[in-house]
Amino acid sequence: MPFRYDDNLGYWLFYSQRIVAHAFSEALRMCCEEQSKPYVVTPPQWGLLALLNEGDGLTIGIISLKRGLDAPTVTGIVNRLEHNKLVERRHDKEDRRMVKVYLTDEGRDIIRYLYETANVFHGILTSTFSEDEWKRLRTQLQQIIVNVSAVGPGTGDRFGLLPQDFQCDTQE
Repeated sequence: MPFRYDDNLGYWLFYSQRIVAHAFSEALRMCCEEQSKPYVVTPPQWGLLALLNEGDGLTIGIISLKRGLDAPTVTGIVNRLEHNKLVERRHDKEDRRMVKVYLTDEGRDIIRYLYETANVFHGILTSTFSEDEWKRLRTQLQQIIVNVSAVGPGTGDRFGLLPQDFQCDTQE
């Protein structure tokens, strides 16, 4: 049987990710515009802001691990957020060599609106799925991550982002 790109799971995952990322970028842009902000928060910046909102005062290394990004990429995101006065870096009081990242008042202000936007966007993505279908899709995507680890080092769940208790149960 000849290879057909449109019968390939990798093609559809890649294409879906690109379309979803573009749409989410637009939703975030419109949110910032509606709030008359002089900046636009991107999806990677949103992920970092949301992480800090859950637990402020993280190092670049911890952010890297929790977001599944390398440290230089996180540093670039922090630099842009800092330029827009959404985060600030502070030296740790007990160990001055350690620098932590914190939300600013402006960061806390915009995150409220961004959470609402992200929730609406999630609703759009899953609007045609039942709760069981959504859970099954999430499990299948997690299983794809595990399956990819067979390709070699540095693939699969290389950042340890899958749930600790993840088990593939395809018998649902």
